[in-house]
Amino acid sequence: MKKMFLVLAILAGQLFYAQESHEDLHWLTDFNQAKAIAQKEHKPIVMLFTGSDWCPPCKAMHKDLFPNKDFQKVAKQVVLVLVDFPRRKPISDEQRQKNYELADRYHRGGVPTFVAVTPDGKKVLDKISGYRYGYPDADINFFKEVVRKYKK
Repeated sequence: MKKMFLVLAILAGQLFYAQESHEDLHWLTDFNQAKAIAQKEHKPIVMLFTGSDWCPPCKAMHKDLFPNKDFQKVAKQVVLVLVDFPRRKPISDEQRQKNYELADRYHRGGVPTFVAVTPDGKKVLDKISGYRYGYPDADINFFKEVVRKYKK
């Protein structure tokens, strides 16, 4: 019994550590707050339209992409906004409404999709949909290209 408890404690610690490895990414859910920060810091905004608790590619993205050191490095050069449409995870009606408004304005397609916009939110810079399991390079390159386009 003690061995089983020890194994469970070690596994729980590893899961906690794995989650912490990408918790450094600062995801906002308030688009107005994101615009204010982006304008102040002169950074583009990248929104992730996701179904965090039901979409298999979205879940894979959390596992493969977000902990990736190259992704974390380039993600710090933008303001991240999470536009989530969960099925089981509760979110407020107000947040759900705001997410639908963002989807109506910027993205009427599937998930996961990254949409990059200017700091004022008026111009779409680029977008990429889908996720290729185990190959985060396309998304990392998307972020690099967004930063490059914005700095032009």
